Amino acid sequence: MNKLTKILIGTGVVLTGGYLLKMSRTSANIETETKAKIHKFDLTGITVRVDAKIKNPTESSLKIKYPFVKLSYKGDTIGSSQAINQDITIPKFGEANIEAIMINIPLGGIFSVAMDLLKSIKSGAGVKMGVKIITTIYTTFSSFPYEYEQEQILKK
Repeated sequence: MNKLTKILIGTGVVLTGGYLLKMSRTSANIETETKAKIHKFDLTGITVRVDAKIKNPTESSLKIKYPFVKLSYKGDTIGSSQAINQDITIPKFGEANIEAIMINIPLGGIFSVAMDLLKSIKSGAGVKMGVKIITTIYTTFSSFPYEYEQEQILKK
């Protein structure tokens, strides 16, 4: 191998490593806000509406996969959204609002929560649930998984 080839390979490795480090920092800097509320409650079950705001405070625009959302109660998953094969671009120093992600929880799936939900709807207090956002951040060279979980008080 001649000297020029070694220099080019070394430069490529340094640039690629720097880019990957920058992108891993980017995923660490992303901010996510979620809002969840009971959209519908009837004899068939509960429909929960989740709105997510994903903020990109970096100087690179990002492409992410449409978020997948899981709801949990006392550590157990009780419902999840549909998986949607759609890309969302978040501009540099910008944000993406993903609204009305609907999660249907059939009545059979909520027996563990039913009494708490009925009591909270009557009292207006709400039920504490975990809302987990799962997506993938795409870069030129690779992709990174991104997860964010937050507790929410669900109210009608």
